[in-house]
Amino acid sequence: MSQIIVLDTHIWIWFINQEFEQFPSHWQEIIETADVVGISSVSCYDVALAQ
Repeated sequence: MSQIIVLDTHIWIWFINQEFEQFPSHWQEIIETADVVGISSVSCYDVALAQ
């Protein structure tokens, strides 16, 4: 069975900026080993508004 993870805005930003201290260490491994990692279009909109 495939594992699909959809990151919320904060987790996505922390992950791409490698701010791993912001969330439990096992989350990093789960994200990195997932078959598919997705980002909500709303998260993209949130980031665009924050600019």
